Formats: sequence, structure tokens, C-alpha cells
Amino acid sequence: MKKILLNLFLLTYTFTTFSQTVSVRILDNIDGIPLENIKVENEEEVFYSNKDGEIVIENDLLPIDLFINDFRYYPKNVRVRKAQSIEIKLTHKGFILDDIVINSNFYSKKLKDNNTSTSIIDDIEFRKNEGEFLINSLNQVTGVYSHSAGYNTNRVTIRGMGSRSPYSTNKIKSYLNNIPLSNGVGETTIEDFGIDILDQIEINKGPNSSIYGSGLGGNIILKTSKNFEKTVKIKSIFKSFNTYQNSISVSRKINRLNLLLNFEKLKSDGYRDNNTYDNNRFFASVNYEINEDYGIDFIHFYNSADALIPSSLSLENFINNPSSAAFSWRNVEGGEDYNRSLTGLTFNSKKNKYSSSTTLFYKTFNNDENRPFNYLIEDSDSYGFRHIGKFPLNSFDFSYGLEYSNENYLFSTWDEYGSNNQSIISQQTQNRKNYNYFLQLDKSFKNSFLTIGIGSNKINYDWVDETESTSLSYNTKTIISPRISYNHNLDKISIFGNISHGFSSPNIDETLDENGIVNPDIKPETGWNYEVGIIGSTNDNSLSYNLSLYFMDIKNLLVAQRTSFDTFTGVNAGRTTHPGLEATVNFPLFRGKNLTITSSNNFSKYWYIFKDFNNRGTDYSQNKLTGVPSHTIYSKIMINLKNYLAQISFQNVGKIPMNDSNELFTDSYSVIDLKLSRLYSIKNLGINISTGINNLFDTRYASGIVINARGFGGRDPRFYYPGLPRNYFISLSISI
Repeated sequence: MKKILLNLFLLTYTFTTFSQTVSVRILDNIDGIPLENIKVENEEEVFYSNKDGEIVIENDLLPIDLFINDFRYYPKNVRVRKAQSIEIKLTHKGFILDDIVINSNFYSKKLKDNNTSTSIIDDIEFRKNEGEFLINSLNQVTGVYSHSAGYNTNRVTIRGMGSRSPYSTNKIKSYLNNIPLSNGVGETTIEDFGIDILDQIEINKGPNSSIYGSGLGGNIILKTSKNFEKTVKIKSIFKSFNTYQNSISVSRKINRLNLLLNFEKLKSDGYRDNNTYDNNRFFASVNYEINEDYGIDFIHFYNSADALIPSSLSLENFINNPSSAAFSWRNVEGGEDYNRSLTGLTFNSKKNKYSSSTTLFYKTFNNDENRPFNYLIEDSDSYGFRHIGKFPLNSFDFSYGLEYSNENYLFSTWDEYGSNNQSIISQQTQNRKNYNYFLQLDKSFKNSFLTIGIGSNKINYDWVDETESTSLSYNTKTIISPRISYNHNLDKISIFGNISHGFSSPNIDETLDENGIVNPDIKPETGWNYEVGIIGSTNDNSLSYNLSLYFMDIKNLLVAQRTSFDTFTGVNAGRTTHPGLEATVNFPLFRGKNLTITSSNNFSKYWYIFKDFNNRGTDYSQNKLTGVPSHTIYSKIMINLKNYLAQISFQNVGKIPMNDSNELFTDSYSVIDLKLSRLYSIKNLGINISTGINNLFDTRYASGIVINARGFGGRDPRFYYPGLPRNYFISLSISI
């Protein structure tokens, strides 16, 4: 009887003991892995998370305010009120490079285990305070340079690819999660997406990804937020030039259902004349976990933008009157009014022996653009699917995938549109089909990883010229692009190398000759990429680094030649070589109990040239590649003092050749930005107040150029898009 009573007492005591504590788990926001040895403190006690990312708090301490301040992660205040287990997710600052996690449907791994050149932007939280323009975030990455003319006109280049596109981003394939963003001719508009809905941005440089296609420029993958900790987040930002940005996000986790809704309005008078911008965008994400093996993701994005276009300036106006607009565009109040939507449904299956992801997507785009030379109307709808599967095959992991898209695109140009005298100039109906397939084998050894992949790509263009009553078509042969890459770990250092093949298809304009007839001799650009790199850190994390050396050899260079105000033709004009160096070095300047100061530095050097380039009888061989700076530097110092966060950043961009003859170059320039953020926690409210100054010393610079610009009507050529002068912002964010 005594033994029974003793056992009952011990059981009761044990139950009471467990019921008197609450478990708090610290996890990484990107992949949800537990974080060990994270310091968590309140006014009286200090806790450290164990190997499971867990700390245990006595119930009699509740409610308790916890403060987490680790130099690798953004600080966080959390109030624990109830005696139940909770999870706290931290956002990585991207400081310790080999700790960064690359997260996708199948390949969640640390950057140090990757065998291709990949950059990750996952220090999103600080950028959200300013409502940072997505293009500005990309411009800080090694190997990436963006020409920016405003919120609605940008041209992103990766390792020189896409630099010859007249006004938009091409040769770079982009995705929102598993949904392709590029249209049927390879053009991508990622500036329409706000940074608020994102957790991570992945940039694959060069033709190194079988999974996302073998484009010469690489890929940009936008990964949407999966953070459902706060139910409501309201943010209001005011910036120079009468710019305001307001957003509200609602997130909720209900059992197996995860919901995120975001609405954002961005409106600006603009720095320049004829430069107003008004964008309303809505994003919805619904994730439902059917069970441990199956899940469904639904995404819908819609934005409506009304933007005037100031266009580019001549050298004289760029120097003397940079806030002006081009006369012809200002005279007609030229601009665009467009709507864009994207809907995707993904079915995920994750089992021990087989994992797959199947996405169905539908996209629309409608645009009315008033231009000095005509009025453009565009209507596009596209649909398609993307499927990826993965399963073990002997000692390998075998992956396969296919992607198909079909776009129907209608455009017409008008003279005196909207008047009694309106007349149609041209009208075309285009059908664009893209086919992509890939196979990939991954092998893990004790301290190394090997990847062998092959991609297959094909395009079909069919179009009808309604005004000329003609039908045209262009088809490429199937392009096969192999790749092999290897990574070897040496404790705190990883060495990687890869050889890969890539391609870039011509758009429809580039398939035509000057008479508007299909040129059957036009070929896609193709090339090989060779690369070696090293990534690592010291044992005490006092230094973290990533270094890459690469060489791309591109043949059948596609050159767009302007034949009138809005028409271009394409020719295969030769060959380019793209040797380059990319380096990232991060180190702490000071680490104290309450104060941390870190330095992050990115450097890119480009030696790109026309190896063999003859255009219209002129030999440009050995000239520097047009539209690419000689180098870029981006450095920042981040100061973290308790709930204060400050950042000083420095950007330097080298000279850019503006024409193929290399007779004209932009000036190199440097810009310094200063930002300060303060985090408050009041009961269940999280409050963030931020302010900053961009272009602190009011540097005059060109944020973008038009390559090989021509003057019409005896006017000077307009090469320059002026960058913003000194400007300010202040923001208030409230999380409930």
C-alpha cells in the first residue's frame, strides 16, 4: 500500500512539475530548423536554447517579456502570457554566409553545401521597414546590376546577360515560388511585386540550374512569406516627392490551414516631370496541409498601375535639368495604365520514396500606353503547368521536371487614338509556346555533393499580322543544355566548381528582318559557363566569405537594332566573353552584451568584351560589352543596440559603356544611405518606427541608360535616366 501511495505521489508531483513550465522553441524562419545556443533574456533572467531550440520557463514567471538579440538574427520581442508551448521564428541577417538556408520544394540546404553560384536575400525584415523597392534589393547582390528608370521601368542584368534589352528585363527567368513570371518571349516584370509578401529572394547566376531552366542569365526566385506569427500588420510609409506607401497584412493559422492576405497601395508624384505613379496590389496565399504527406498551395496576385513615363534625357538635360521629362513624352502626357494578375494552384506530395510538386497557373496582362509616336493596346493571357518529381535511384537522388506555357498576345497601335480621326496602324495576334524539360542526378558523399543535370528547351512562335493579312511562324530546334557541378566540404570551408551550358531565345521582334519577314537564319544565343568558388567562415565566426571566379563564352549574340520609334529587328552579330570575379566578405566590428556592429561587403569585377562582333559593316571586336559597369561595390555597416537598429550603406558603380563603339561612358559614382529603426513591444503589440536618408550627399548619377540611343528629328540622343537626389522616408509599422 505504501508503494502504491508513493508511486501516486511521484506521478502527481511529476505531472504538477511539467504543468508548471512552458516550452518556447526558437526556429529559423526559412526552413523551421531548431536554433541552438540562442540567447533569450528578460529583465531578471537569461536563457539559452538547447539543441532542440528549446528553453523552459516556469509558469510563475508568466506573463513574461522575452528579448532575443543574436548578432546573426534580427532582434525580436515576444510576450508569453499563456501556459502553453509556443514557437518563435527568427529571420537571418545573412551575415554568416554558410548558415544561410536555400529553401525550395525539394532542395532545402545550407549555402555552404550548394555547388552553384547562388546569392540569397533573406534579411528581408529590415528592408520591409522602408518598403524597399525590389529592384534596389537586387542591385546590392554580386553579379547583378539593374538599370532603373522608375517604379515601372527597369532592366535587370545578371553577369552581363540582358544588358542589350532596350527597356525591359529579359534573358533572366523569374519565378514566384513555383510559378513562372516571365512571359512567352522571356520578358520579366518583377518590380510589380512588393517586398512585404516575401521571405526570401534566391538569385542563381549563370545557366547553373536545371530545375529553373538553363537560361544564360540565370534565375530570380521570389519566395513568399510563410510567417503566420502575427495576425494583423499595418504599415504606413511616407517618402520624398509626395510618395506614400500603405499596406495591411492579415495572417492566420487555423489547424492545418495557413492564410495570408496583403493589400498595398503605393502612390508618388515622382522626382521628375510627367512621373506620377499609382499602384494598388493584392496578394492572397492559402496553404492547406491535407496530412503529413500531401498539401495544397493557392496563390493569387493582382495589381493595377497607372504610371506616367518621363523617359530618358540627353546629356545636356541630364546635367542641367535632371528632374525634367523628355519633351515628346511630357507633351502628350505619355504613360501606361495596366493590370496584371497571376493565379496558381500547387499540389505537393512528400513521401520517403517519392516527392512531387505540380503547379497549374494562369496569368493575364492588359495595358494601354500613350506614346508620342502612337497609342499601344496590349492584351495577354497565358496558362500552363509545371511539374517536378524526386525519388531515390540506387545511391542517387533522381529529379525530373517539365514546364509548359502557352501565351496568347494581342497588340495594336493607333494614330490619334480616342479622337474622331483615330486610325489603326498595326495589329497582331501572337501565340507563344515554351517547352522545358530537365533531368538531374544528385549524389551525396561523406563530405561532398555531385550534381549532373540536363535541360531541354524549345519555343514556337506563331503570329498573324491583321493589317498586312499575313501569317508568320518561328520555331527553334530543341536545345540541349548539360551541366555538372561539385561541392567539397573541408570543415568550415566549402569549395565548388561547375560547368554548364545555357541558351537565350530571340523574342519575336528579333526574328524579323527590316522588311518584317521572318529571318530563318536567326539562332538562339548559346554558351558555356565555367566556374570555381569557395565559401566559408572562421571557427569563431569572426570572418565569413564567398568568392567566385567564372568565365562565360556566348556565341550567336543577339543584337536588337532600332528601325523606327518603336520597332526593332535582331541579328546574330558575333560572340562575347564574360570573365568575372564576385566576392562577399562579412565580419563583426564589435560584439558586446548589448551592442553589435557588423560589416558586410560585396564586390563584383567584370571584364566583359565583344570577342567577335561585326554589325552593319563596323567591327566592334575587343570593345567592352555595352550596358555593364566595370565593377560594383556594395558595403554596409549594421549597428544593433538593444531595440535600435542602424545601417550605413555605401554603393559604388564603375563606368558603363553606352554604345558599342565605346565612344561614350557614364561617370562612375558613389551613393551613401543612412537608416535607423526602433522596435517597441507593448503587451501584444509590436511597433516599429523607421527613418532614413538615401543618397546622403546628393550625388548626381545615372541610375540607368539606354544603350546605343539615337536622336530623331535632329535632337540629341537620350541616353540617361537620372537617379534620385537626396531623399527621405519615415515609416510606422504595427503588428498585433
